[in-house]
Amino acid sequence: MSDRAAADAMRSRIDFQYALGLELEDPGFDYSMLSELRARLAEGDAAGRLLRVMLKRLVEAGLLKSGGRQRTDATHVMAAVRALSQLELAGAGGNLQ
Repeated sequence: MSDRAAADAMRSRIDFQYALGLELEDPGFDYSMLSELRARLAEGDAAGRLLRVMLKRLVEAGLLKSGGRQRTDATHVMAAVRALSQLELAGAGGNLQ
């Protein structure tokens, strides 16, 4: 997805707004901010630090085990995405079938 398409999706798709923790009325941001964010993450291993913090918190929350192999069942994730998509259609007056 291009930066412009991602910014447009963030303004128009409820699943993007939910994932970003935004209010439904949030006006969003200009697509050019995404390239600025990527550049900032690339400086000084910010992306690596962010990943380490996320992994630490996931382990603390009991969502990941420290070390070893991980297996993921995405069934519940796909169900949540489907529910959000149906909610988005209902909000737009679309057909849920």
